[in-house]
Amino acid sequence: MVKIKLSALLVLTLLAMAACGGAKEEKAMENQVENTPGSSQPEVTSNPPAIRSGELVWVYRKSGRKQCEGGGMTLQQSQAKLRENGLMVQESRCGVRTDRMFPAVCGAPTGDILLHLISMDALDAALELGYDPAEKMQYQFSQCRDNSA
Repeated sequence: MVKIKLSALLVLTLLAMAACGGAKEEKAMENQVENTPGSSQPEVTSNPPAIRSGELVWVYRKSGRKQCEGGGMTLQQSQAKLRENGLMVQESRCGVRTDRMFPAVCGAPTGDILLHLISMDALDAALELGYDPAEKMQYQFSQCRDNSA
């Protein structure tokens, strides 16, 4: 009688383990399908719109603005820098980094950034000009600030 109970317990344990393993594999398959390009599930991101839209990519640079002092580069100046170097800019927006804290100290940098939507083919040229892909940090779009103090 004890052998039968142990055998039954062993069988139930094995079935439970198999069921759990199957559930893990099923969940892994769901995750793989969700992260596959072209899947019906959109990729979740904390940044404003999708970073890449077809053959486009958002790039950014620090505005260079200082607290209490202003200054730095304007969105129009940044856009002109890209265009002067042969890059076609689809859209330009101001933003602020949300993945870092910036202490409130006069003369310290702000989290203000300048964002531009360019062709993926122009990414290397933008990198050479000091821009970085925006997908590597967290940000949100914001109103452009006056560069005076």
